Amino acid sequence: MNNEQFQRTMEFIVEQQAQFAVDIQQLKDAQAELTTKHNHLTEALTTVVGMVGKLAEAQEHTDEQLSELTNKQAETDDRLNTLIGVVERYFSGNGAAPKKPRSKSSVARGKQKNSKRR
Repeated sequence: MNNEQFQRTMEFIVEQQAQFAVDIQQLKDAQAELTTKHNHLTEALTTVVGMVGKLAEAQEHTDEQLSELTNKQAETDDRLNTLIGVVERYFSGNGAAPKKPRSKSSVARGKQKNSKRR
């Protein structure tokens, strides 16, 4: 190998080494960017998981309140039905105290007592 061939080989090796260094730097930059994106996605995912947890808790609370409301509504329906029954009996005459038929003699006795009091 003469000096000129040796010089060309050395230039080729130096160029390859420079290209290799550029490629390595690009890979490092890309890796740093991916790491940053990964960290942002991890934070976002953590936030979403936290929000889902809070929503699940809120849903449980809502379910409990709805169940309680349903029970209270059933109680209200029962009480309202009882009230409706009382009002219907009242207006149909069945809710009044039974009246004893008064005989003519008891009416006369009542008049006598009233006249003696005067």
